Amino acid sequence: MPHSTKKSPEGFVLILSVLTLATLLMVGSYLVSLGGAERKIASAQATATKNYYLAETGINEMMWKIQNDSTMRTAFINGTLNSSYDINRSNVFGDTKSSYKVAARSTATAEAWIYATSTYQLGDNTSQRVVKSYISRATGSTAEWDFATFAGGRGSQQNGNFTFTGSGIVLTANGGRMHANQIFKIQGAEIVVNDGVVSASNVINVVAGGRLTLTGTSYQSAPTTTIDMLQIDIDSVSPNSWKNRATVTYTASQFQSLPNNTTLSGVIYVTDNAKVVGKNMTINGVLVAEGDIEIINSGRTFTVNVDAIYGGGLLAKGDTEFTTSGGTVLINGIVYSADDLEITSSGTSFTINGSMNGFDARVTASGGSIILNFVPENFRDVIDPIWNPSSPLIQIDHWEEQY
Repeated sequence: MPHSTKKSPEGFVLILSVLTLATLLMVGSYLVSLGGAERKIASAQATATKNYYLAETGINEMMWKIQNDSTMRTAFINGTLNSSYDINRSNVFGDTKSSYKVAARSTATAEAWIYATSTYQLGDNTSQRVVKSYISRATGSTAEWDFATFAGGRGSQQNGNFTFTGSGIVLTANGGRMHANQIFKIQGAEIVVNDGVVSASNVINVVAGGRLTLTGTSYQSAPTTTIDMLQIDIDSVSPNSWKNRATVTYTASQFQSLPNNTTLSGVIYVTDNAKVVGKNMTINGVLVAEGDIEIINSGRTFTVNVDAIYGGGLLAKGDTEFTTSGGTVLINGIVYSADDLEITSSGTSFTINGSMNGFDARVTASGGSIILNFVPENFRDVIDPIWNPSSPLIQIDHWEEQY
């Protein structure tokens, strides 16, 4: 009887079952591993977030103490903050695993770095985060201000600089003093000073084809002593602060929604950032912002005129930024920024009849013209110490590291 050539299926089924089980085990192991990795990532992210807020809490506590503790405030103003003012906290918010330590170190009078290190205990391991913040307060109080341009940072070399960079353009300064508490730099462009002064507490750098032309009684001087930045009271509780003297107050969205060709008069106060984007606007008086002032225009006209009572100008507790292409910018008064002042223009007719001031100042331009006429009568009422009994504490730089 011939043998059958038909194979039994049992062996094939067994092999297939083993392979299927092995695959399922591999997939299951991968999913378990993936789930564990995701839990670790989520836990690490949660811890990192806790550490960040712990460090920020430390920064805020130190700033509060500098503002409200008379001894620390005096040390900050005098530039004498040291280790005796350090803060150490444990069991933060009732969490025994959390702690932070904070140090404030003066770099100059009324300027300091604050360093906050937060720690979160994870079993035998420790997670840390370091946050640094640079703070400043303007302390100059005077009714007479001799500066056509001023960059007022002192304790850190990345601040207090005036930088003019451009091509095919000349910045013309008529009268007054152009000063930087750090470096005064001209790069690839020309500044012509008529009967004025160019000074720097560090150095005057003219590089990359730049030129500095002094005419009439003009001269340059470096290094010089540093100068206190003007004290402008944006929003203190004093009845004389700009916030409390406002003739009209807008939120950021209300101000930005104003129509083209708007004219505003008096003290115009914005409770956050004041943005003018793509529209003509005239300010008869002083525009004040608790945040930044931003002018972003192309082929438009932005004008500030002097008010007989308040003077004329732009006052920002944060940055002041002009970004313009073509068109006209005419400021009769003072441009004041407690933080950065930045002008970026292309083909714009840009004129300031008064003074421009920032903690750090940068002008970048091509084509058009930039003219600075020192006209103190346009801003004397703005800087009068009677109306500026105090000034805010400003965070200039912020840096963080996690490890």
